[in-house]
Amino acid sequence: MVSREKAVPKHRTPQRIIKLLVAIALAGGAGCTRHYYRLGADREVSATIAQKDRFPAWKVIDAHVYPDPRARFADPTDPDRPPKPPDDPATECVSPNPQKPGKAGEARIEGAGYLELLRQWDAENRSRYQANRAADRSKLGQSAGRDPPSLPSASPPPTGQGQGSVQTDGSSLRDVDGKTQCAYLIRLDQAAELALINSREYQDRREDLYLAALPVTLQRFAFAPQFYATEVGIREWAGRETPGGPKNLWEANTATGFSKLFPYGGLLLFNFANQTVLNLGGAKSTTSQSELTLDLMQPFLRGGGKAVTLEPLTQSERNLVYEMRSYAHFRKELFASIAAGGLLGFDAIPPAGGTSGLAPGANAGLLFPAVAHGPVTPGVSGVFSINPAVPVTPAGYLPTLLLGAELVNDRASVILLQNFLKLFEALKEGGDVPQLQVDQVSQQLLQAQSQVLTDEQNLDNALDQFKLQLGLPPNLPLELDDMPVRPLMRHFKDYNDLFTQFDQAREELSRELPADTAGARRRVHTVLTENSMVRQTRFREEVAGRLARWETKSEAELANSLRTLAAQRRDLLDAKTNAEQAGRPFPAADQKRLADVTLEIDLGNLERAFRSYALRPWQELSDPLRRHRQQAALFQEIVNATVLALDAARTERMDALRRTWPRLPRLCVPGADLLAVEPIDAQARAAQIALVNRLDLMNARAQVVDAWRQIAIFANALLGTLNVEYRLDSMTPAGLARPFDFAASRTTSQLFLSGELPLIRLPERNNYRACLIAFQRQRRALMESEDLVVSNVRSLLRQLHVLAENYKIQQRQVELAYATVESSLDTFRAPPPAPAQAGLVISTTSAAVNAASLTQQLLSAQRSLPTAQNELLTVWIGYLSTRILLYRDLELMQVDPRGLWIDDFDSCNCTGTDDRAESGHAADPSIEQLPPARQVPASR
Repeated sequence: MVSREKAVPKHRTPQRIIKLLVAIALAGGAGCTRHYYRLGADREVSATIAQKDRFPAWKVIDAHVYPDPRARFADPTDPDRPPKPPDDPATECVSPNPQKPGKAGEARIEGAGYLELLRQWDAENRSRYQANRAADRSKLGQSAGRDPPSLPSASPPPTGQGQGSVQTDGSSLRDVDGKTQCAYLIRLDQAAELALINSREYQDRREDLYLAALPVTLQRFAFAPQFYATEVGIREWAGRETPGGPKNLWEANTATGFSKLFPYGGLLLFNFANQTVLNLGGAKSTTSQSELTLDLMQPFLRGGGKAVTLEPLTQSERNLVYEMRSYAHFRKELFASIAAGGLLGFDAIPPAGGTSGLAPGANAGLLFPAVAHGPVTPGVSGVFSINPAVPVTPAGYLPTLLLGAELVNDRASVILLQNFLKLFEALKEGGDVPQLQVDQVSQQLLQAQSQVLTDEQNLDNALDQFKLQLGLPPNLPLELDDMPVRPLMRHFKDYNDLFTQFDQAREELSRELPADTAGARRRVHTVLTENSMVRQTRFREEVAGRLARWETKSEAELANSLRTLAAQRRDLLDAKTNAEQAGRPFPAADQKRLADVTLEIDLGNLERAFRSYALRPWQELSDPLRRHRQQAALFQEIVNATVLALDAARTERMDALRRTWPRLPRLCVPGADLLAVEPIDAQARAAQIALVNRLDLMNARAQVVDAWRQIAIFANALLGTLNVEYRLDSMTPAGLARPFDFAASRTTSQLFLSGELPLIRLPERNNYRACLIAFQRQRRALMESEDLVVSNVRSLLRQLHVLAENYKIQQRQVELAYATVESSLDTFRAPPPAPAQAGLVISTTSAAVNAASLTQQLLSAQRSLPTAQNELLTVWIGYLSTRILLYRDLELMQVDPRGLWIDDFDSCNCTGTDDRAESGHAADPSIEQLPPARQVPASR
């Protein structure tokens, strides 16, 4: 019984050892789960970034490595075991396929959450648009008898136009994949937010920040105690005729310990090893022997010291700071690219990369290439490569919107030419113009229609590029809100309405012949005081009294007054001409006096036309046709005189429009408006701000220090070797089962002193010399980077000054274009003088030549109108875009978590005040110095 009880443990011991070895094998083979390691890396990276995120200038926002769940590239599947994507059939056919899809299956993943966001935005934007339109109609439509100012739409888009547009009427339909769908209407701020969700380039930068933090966790771990434990189990059996004799045993080899690296280069190694052998042969026995070793090594010359030991950790920590600043700057670049179309990654200096501690400098990578993000080899055969997103040619919200606004203007030009063609065809039927003039109008109409087709193509292409910027499918219907150009488009509409009302007043005057002078006076009085053309003008308040004064004058007083006024007008015009030739502004009082004198002359001529009509000379004629013609001719004199008088009201309205042009946003930096100071002072201030604030320049300055540190690193390699090492070795008794019986009698201590003279240091010498060159090169690179930053900022500032001045010039161009079109049309409509009977042939030829000349004048004026409008829009968008780029390059652009630029400089950083109207318009004093917009019709 005793022997049996003693035999049981000996019989079960191998089973226990087997179970232990199996458990160790399973634990070592399986390790912790993928999920555990991924979350562990996430935690350490987040903590590392949060530890360094202490500077508001480059605050890390929205830096999570996982895509937004609403993104198109969102992946809701298990990140550790994603489904297998569909393979290329040919490649799959001719290649081995050792991995099966597994439980995750095979699928191509593409998120659709952004579509719900687009639908929500579209509903909000269209509801807001309709509400604003109703409010404008209630405020302006009732008094003016028209729709409120908005982006004009000449005609519905033609069939097959494309899949995107610029907002015109709040309801745009597009054909997508054979189905009619409503285009999604988005604003600029929503486009910026969508870019943060859906931009592949932005997701790359978030991942780059994550990848820059991973080496920091590794280098920090290098200075922490690193424990290890291994187990090897051996089952050995040998026959009795083998050289070593028969064997039947179990062997377990265990090793455990830790290592510790110190900042000065010292290395501590502790190891505990045990060998346990269970002999199952004839004389069953168990032996267990252990060995404990302790090694401490400290280099004093080559390889020693903090500079060398801490360099990998130092560089990885600094690289993370560089990447954090680059990430913060990229958020600004992303908004600038979405809004203005600027290139992503456009820096005056190369992106920060630093060195790894193994390279002599940033520019000597050929000698010691730094480790890149990929390819990385995690195992013997495993290889992965991190490929960045393919860069997309940026289209930009504002440049695309400009193409849409130009399309609207060119469509309006087509409608205007269509109206001209109807007019010319009617005149041709009456024999007033030949077919040649009709063909000329038709030719220009065809050219305008061709331009519209080109505009539509350019807009569709730009919208597709913009969708790619936002990470959207190209066939997704998208519509851009016109808010950035709406002030100008409304101003264009105000001009259009002004001339439309002027034409309506002319038509109201000429609708039929009045029976007597009283009827003519009533009609003229109604037009001059109640027509929408004269509402809210000083002309309306004064014209009735002025007419009454002329009506009380006798014939002699009327003639004398007109002669006196004509002389005053000549004197004022001569004074104006002299002032313009001398480069002096014409006094505002004299300008007002000239306008008053001109209006008085027009009203005097109107009274004279009334009196001629009151004589009714047509009643003396017996021929009814001649009577009608003479009465019509006399009444036409009344109409012409009234139209000339109305020109004063039109001039007053145009002056009011000239004073209410939309004002360009100010260019404010802390303490000044860069457009309000001298250009030299503005450039100096902007350059100073850029040199202080630019995040990439901060990285460049830090990289010079990186290159400087390498001098000491490579100089250390030139030294000789002097290492001091201490070794402690202790063992337990051999042949016994006493694994923890350590004693001083079985302990050995050793102290090693090893040295080497620096006799062969040719590679180290060359590397050291290259390091010195790299440092000097990095210094020069910093100087060049600072110069490039200053040059870019100065160039952008000059461009903004030019655009600001061109904006005033193009305003005047648009005013003159409208006035020229109206004046040319008035001249063309004016009745020709009756030819003398003696020279009938010559007069007819002269009339034909005059008609052709007037036609060319009208068509030329019409061509200038959309050109002037589009050039003004180009300057407006160019200023807004360049302003965004300047604030980006000054590093004054603050981007909120939605990715939108917080433009608060206009309200809190400029000295002085900016007097702006509630409508968003402001008077520009420099416009008052320009010549007045009034054009005297040639029929005068």
